[in-house]
Amino acid sequence: MSRIRKVRVSSSTPRDPYDAGTVIVRVLTARVPRERSARLHVLMREQMPLLRSYEGLVYAKLARRLDGPDETVVLFEEWRDPPAMYEWTGPDPGRPRLMPGAEELIDELTITHYEALDIDPDIE
Repeated sequence: MSRIRKVRVSSSTPRDPYDAGTVIVRVLTARVPRERSARLHVLMREQMPLLRSYEGLVYAKLARRLDGPDETVVLFEEWRDPPAMYEWTGPDPGRPRLMPGAEELIDELTITHYEALDIDPDIE
């Protein structure tokens, strides 16, 4: 039986509207059935050290919320600037960078980018 997976990506990517000095917040939101969530947790926890090894990453937090038969998993990333984020994402920041097998567990995935308004003075 084939499962239909919907992937939505924010309509604007940070490359054009933001300058190289802008801090970027990237939010990945995934909806996953609870029976597959434990495996996704394992894969996402394996990914965190790799993500955190990127020099331009300022902050990352992985969280979840139980929502009826599903779970929402959210990954918050804060990047020093767009070039740093592109080191992680590659040329298309709207594509998820997940461990092998993770995407197949997810029913719906949204990636959204934001310009940070509360710039930490220690970020340079």
